[in-house]
Amino acid sequence: MAQNTDEQNSNEDNRHNTKNITGDKALDEIEFYIDKYKELEGKFNRKRKGYEFVAIFTLSFSILLASFIYSPFLYGKDILTWGYLRLGTSILLSISLVTLFVNYFISRLKGHTRAWSRNRLMREQLEILNREYRLAINEKEPVNEGEFIKIEQENALARLFELESKNRIETHKDIVGDYLAAHEGTFNWVKGLRK
Repeated sequence: MAQNTDEQNSNEDNRHNTKNITGDKALDEIEFYIDKYKELEGKFNRKRKGYEFVAIFTLSFSILLASFIYSPFLYGKDILTWGYLRLGTSILLSISLVTLFVNYFISRLKGHTRAWSRNRLMREQLEILNREYRLAINEKEPVNEGEFIKIEQENALARLFELESKNRIETHKDIVGDYLAAHEGTFNWVKGLRK
């Protein structure tokens, strides 16, 4: 029984200034951006997982089909004894490999993994800023409280908009970099085919 009480006490939130603060312009702005980046993080995470699922499925399917086609070399016995079965399997393998390549190309071009990671990092930075601000305004002297909170609000808002500005610049760099990498990769692949 005493152990249960100790576990409950160790799980309690003993941090300072966790109470709900209303009407604080810095906290309202920070929390608005936290919600915005949580939504973006979730959106890109779903898309990223979709592309990953397609990639894993098509890669596994391609390996399975290739093992059927090369069964005489791998297993010593030809699994695909009929000619039409071998032809159909070869066509399915080609379609699977093209799907894998197109999926990779689109995933690389759209940059969903980078976008998910960038938005996750931004949300975490905003949560740290939120926590720092809450701790800074916790239990200040009543005489200078108004002026101190104004200064802390200005500092928090300045850091918030600096983070937002850096994130937008990184987003732009990632978008341009993804397009360049996807096009360069395709160009090099086509160039390799011509040789």
